[in-house]
Amino acid sequence: MVLRVTNHRVNSFKDIADRHANTKPIRGTSIIPIGGRAYGRREYILKRSRTHYDMVLSGDALVSWEMKQDIEVITIRNNGYTDCYTFLDNLLPHDLRFFILEGSGRQYISMNRKRHKHSNYDEDREWTVQGDGEKDFYLPKYLDKPLQFARKHAKWQHIGTEYVFRHAMTQVNKDAKAEIKPYADKFYDWITTMYAMLPVHDWDYRVDMEKEFNQYFVTNNIDDTIEEYKNIMRDENHPMRLHLAVEYLRHSPLYGYGGVIPIETKEKASKVRSNWNRWLNKSLGLSKNIHESRTEEVK
Repeated sequence: MVLRVTNHRVNSFKDIADRHANTKPIRGTSIIPIGGRAYGRREYILKRSRTHYDMVLSGDALVSWEMKQDIEVITIRNNGYTDCYTFLDNLLPHDLRFFILEGSGRQYISMNRKRHKHSNYDEDREWTVQGDGEKDFYLPKYLDKPLQFARKHAKWQHIGTEYVFRHAMTQVNKDAKAEIKPYADKFYDWITTMYAMLPVHDWDYRVDMEKEFNQYFVTNNIDDTIEEYKNIMRDENHPMRLHLAVEYLRHSPLYGYGGVIPIETKEKASKVRSNWNRWLNKSLGLSKNIHESRTEEVK
């Protein structure tokens, strides 16, 4: 997302109505830009009636402002594209802020966001994070699953449908896992004992190891990756044992941008072990999906 230099947030129905009435159209058109004229042909205001205005991005009405008697209603939509995220991030009201949840990539609206001081300055922190407002509402990546908020006085209230994100649910084949578990546990113990000595944070090292690992499968005409992974775990002298360890480590929480991350607490050890189990189940085909990740309406 891109934070723009000038603040063009639309903070109320009156704001969008006044902006439509007082902004000159883009030359040679009837298009009324929302904010910066440089974006005007893609980001514009569409007047539906004197009580209804849409904020449009490339033909999609992502935000609608309506007056229903003396109640102000805003409808917010998400089409799942990066330019939509930038649009919402820069143009939604100061107290209905769009943000992407760190670590998940999912999008949310922070309702009645409060001012938050930047740690080094006096002004309001521009970006929004989880917990900045009274409640965070999941915003699905579907135009037909909008969020709606209404206010009569100072604060917004959520109305209409609320959504939650459900992760995919998997089931582990316990018999298959029990067969490989003694060998996998020894392999895991070996990895966590020696990982700090490996330069896994070095990009060239990882690439070289990956090439050698792939070449091993090609040279030996191995088609069943899962069975060969199991063979490597069973054989402590297997020539690809280190390569498989690196294959896991490059996806693990044992390395970060600064290099090795030590296991110093029980919480850290539990996190690493959970990560290992997920990787093992996926890599050895030990789990199957009961259902895919999905969006559900709150009942």
